[in-house]
Amino acid sequence: MFPVFVKWERGTCVMKLWKAWKLKTKLVLSFSFLFAFSIILSGIFYYYSSVSELKKQTLQLLDSNSTQITRTIELYIEDMEKLSLSVFNDLLVQTVLSHSEKTNEAEDASLNQQMTSHLLNTTVSWPSVQGIFLYPVENKAITYYWAKRGPFFGYSIVDEPWYPYIETYTQSPYLLWPTMTENTITNFLGVKVFSLIRAINQIPTGKKIGYMKMDMDISVMKDLVSYMEYGDAHDSSLFILTDQGNVIYDSQDQWTGKIMEGINVTELIGKNTSGTLNWQGKSYLFGVYKSDHTEWTTLILKPMDSITKRLKEIRNTVTSIELLILLLVIVIAWFIATGITRPLRTMIITMRHVERGDFTIRSSQTDHRNEIGQLGRVFNQMLDSLQEMISQVYVAELREKDARLLALQAQINPHFLFNTLNILKSLGRKGATTDVVEVTESLAHLFRYSLYDWNGTVELSEELNLIQSYIKIQTYRFQARFTYEQNIPERLLKARILRLMIQPLVENAVVHGLEQRRSGGLISVNVQADDEILEIFVSDNGVGINIQTQELLNQNFAEIDIHSSNTQSEHMGIALLNIQKRLHLIYGDKYGLSFLHKPGGGTTIRLALPLHFE
Repeated sequence: MFPVFVKWERGTCVMKLWKAWKLKTKLVLSFSFLFAFSIILSGIFYYYSSVSELKKQTLQLLDSNSTQITRTIELYIEDMEKLSLSVFNDLLVQTVLSHSEKTNEAEDASLNQQMTSHLLNTTVSWPSVQGIFLYPVENKAITYYWAKRGPFFGYSIVDEPWYPYIETYTQSPYLLWPTMTENTITNFLGVKVFSLIRAINQIPTGKKIGYMKMDMDISVMKDLVSYMEYGDAHDSSLFILTDQGNVIYDSQDQWTGKIMEGINVTELIGKNTSGTLNWQGKSYLFGVYKSDHTEWTTLILKPMDSITKRLKEIRNTVTSIELLILLLVIVIAWFIATGITRPLRTMIITMRHVERGDFTIRSSQTDHRNEIGQLGRVFNQMLDSLQEMISQVYVAELREKDARLLALQAQINPHFLFNTLNILKSLGRKGATTDVVEVTESLAHLFRYSLYDWNGTVELSEELNLIQSYIKIQTYRFQARFTYEQNIPERLLKARILRLMIQPLVENAVVHGLEQRRSGGLISVNVQADDEILEIFVSDNGVGINIQTQELLNQNFAEIDIHSSNTQSEHMGIALLNIQKRLHLIYGDKYGLSFLHKPGGGTTIRLALPLHFE
């Protein structure tokens, strides 16, 4: 499961990376990949199919050439055999080898001279013959010969490497001895020869009277074999081999006269007449054919490198051309992708301006003949329609907002008046004329303050002065039953807030929280702020609200509908509802009222406003 999971994770990462790339990058990479993949795939197919076809043709040619070369060598060996038969049937040769009587030195010298002259005349038309040697059976110490380079003094048949085998050799009338360096006294150049050896029988008795050895210069093979028939001599190799691995001839002249290592000739012949093999760490194509007449095997080796060399050159040339074309495709793809993405980027910039509220900007696409131009034209038309619609909706909302704020103001002013008139009525019944004047002045302050623009803001210090006026009014009503305190950092006194935000909260604390207390009441206003939010806490130590009711009130605050009337909830006063609606109308749902749990009793309500100083 783990490898599958890792593979899935890698695939997911690749997909995420692909999605994160720009459209221009995707287009360029896609075009380049498809072209590169197609040319690489076609190049590989062409290369290997060409190699396969060329290999097939080369094997056929090697098979044919090995057969032709074998036949050519057979014909030459047949001619050698005819030459050996002419020596075999020669009267002088028969006479000298049949002579069994002892001779003196003078007679031996005379016979040697006659045989040398006679053998020279016999081979005059055979320039490749290096020498003919005659060995009498009756006298093994004597050797009659003609040779371009004379043998060592005292040289006889027993010094020949083939002598132990000739007595038992019966496979053919003659024996072909593998190539070896000529064993002569003047062979300073190391001439290599192969030999035809046969027994000489007396005519007509058939009695064996001697042996004949005919040495042939191995260079004659160069005249018999045409390199053009089986390939370039510099990369192909021709071998004439025996079943034991003795190399009769090597066209590269590295193995001639040696035993070939690493190739089993018998096993190679038993498979096919052509194929592939590995030799000395390299791969070769081979053609092989064994002669039934000479028992020699012709083996032609051609390195696989020479087969593919030209194709590799062509492949490299084609690859270079394809790389240039690929580069051209990348450039063209880049220009095409840029032509597509540049207008889109311009349109994205335009859309971002629209996103920030600028509906006057328009797309600059003027070419309507393509899809991008048509998209720009439709986008501009959409902006025109959207701007017109927004203007209509915006004006309608502003009118609706002003109407609702006026309605809220109309609700709050009677609310203030009703509560204050109750206080004045109580004071008037007591005959407290001076107190009535002070309450009336405080009430006038309240009304003057509430008559200003509700959409505008005032400094926090002005709102606190309004609370002082309200507290003065309530002091005449409740006397010493409660005290008022405030804790406001001096820097926040200049903060801007909406009118009549705090006074209704203080009023709510007095009326609902402290009305039933006979003494010891406390109302406090605390203000704090961070970088963005101004928080005002109005607390009292009155009867308090249980947790369930607080949660219900907070939920109602959060879900309040600014378009609904104020009669939907019996748990909140009109003033609190109006404050919440005003905040949502002007600042949004992020700001507003919320009740906080206060350990030890009492109530704390939090008012959150955006922090502004201007």
